[in-house]
Amino acid sequence: MRIRFTSLIVLLSAVCLLSSCLKDDDDTDYTYYGDTGLSAFSLGTMNRYLHTKTAAGKDSVYKLTYVGSAYKFTIDQLGHQIYNTDSLPYGTDVKHVIASVTAVNNGIIYLKSATSDSLAFYSNTDSIDFSTPRTLRVVSQDGKRYVDYTVKLNVRTVPAGTISWQKKTDNAQLAQLDNVHALSAGSYVYVFGLLNGQTVGYSSGIYDGETWTPMSGSFSARASFVTKGKALFALDNGTVYSSSDNGQSWTAVATNSAFKRLVAASSAHLYALTANGYSSVTGIAESADDGRTWTTDDIDDNAMMLPDDEVSYTAIPVRTNDSIEQVMIVGRCSAANDIYARTWTKLDDYSSQPVASPWTYVDNSGESNYSLGEIPSLTVTAFGGYPVALISNGSYISSLLQSRDSGLTWEASGRTLPDGLTSAIGKLTMTTDSEGSLWIISGGSVWKE
Repeated sequence: MRIRFTSLIVLLSAVCLLSSCLKDDDDTDYTYYGDTGLSAFSLGTMNRYLHTKTAAGKDSVYKLTYVGSAYKFTIDQLGHQIYNTDSLPYGTDVKHVIASVTAVNNGIIYLKSATSDSLAFYSNTDSIDFSTPRTLRVVSQDGKRYVDYTVKLNVRTVPAGTISWQKKTDNAQLAQLDNVHALSAGSYVYVFGLLNGQTVGYSSGIYDGETWTPMSGSFSARASFVTKGKALFALDNGTVYSSSDNGQSWTAVATNSAFKRLVAASSAHLYALTANGYSSVTGIAESADDGRTWTTDDIDDNAMMLPDDEVSYTAIPVRTNDSIEQVMIVGRCSAANDIYARTWTKLDDYSSQPVASPWTYVDNSGESNYSLGEIPSLTVTAFGGYPVALISNGSYISSLLQSRDSGLTWEASGRTLPDGLTSAIGKLTMTTDSEGSLWIISGGSVWKE
């Protein structure tokens, strides 16, 4: 009898506990907020379409992408406006935009039609046409209040055939450098130059350009640099170094006394000039593992014609095959006391079944109207799908030259240069960042296209 009574008490307790739990679930209080608004707005990956001409002179369009979230948007809570003060790059496709929008208190977000008053639920995966200002409506959780925001995307516009330049800064540290050389990788632009007999470097984000951070340490006056992927590579006194943190630390990856200078890099390979004990150029070495091991590359002409002074390079994907890049190096041959530009090219095939090709000398170094000719100071980069070049003799800067036939001929591109651009010899350089924007650094002044 005692055991039965105890069991009954346990059973009744369980029923009461269950009833209490059910009551708690039924009586749960939910708070529906009556106020709301938009608290954040950003863009996803953006497409950019630029126009150029083929080697045959026909119009062509090429596509670039960039990180839209790098451009900050202002949310005016009083005027209910959303806009970007730093305009998106010229050629940005604003008709197909993925936007990320956040509401206060989990308000419900709608997108108003561009042609009527109808509303559709906003989705962060749906493409939105922002070619005209659009209205986002956010409704409070209790459904009693809503706020409309007008969203406008500002995009740089320029007349056909010109470049819209933004002057970023006049930097005193960069102005002190001689023999400057600019490179870009990932989200950064780099400038190297001579200061008190040593090579030093500075970096700045591609969305900045005003603040330049010194790199760690220094190199000898004969050091050379290239970029591959997001990494920096240096060659100094026969040792190859790499950096994956924007030059804040460097790791030695290989040493070879025959290495003279790094001259180029593609998506798959590094390239270095080799020399004998008398510094006479003997050929080009190639590395497929970020500088750890090297093999001799084939060349189809006299190695003495390989440039080793005022050297710039480009690596441009072949339009018909995205696993092949045309690599070009341009510069002077110091061993011959050269004053003319010497150009070499190579097809770098890194497909699953690559076809080897040698470095080929482009024989146009004379005083032809279509050659680069004498180059007291030269800088070359890839822009618009082709190599472009600037030449300075200290008192004169050429127009922006372009080659559409792999360096065989060069002619004015028709694109404008920054107003007031001047340069002494060794003070002018340019590079193209990962989003396709052209940068010019001259005497410490920094411009971005």
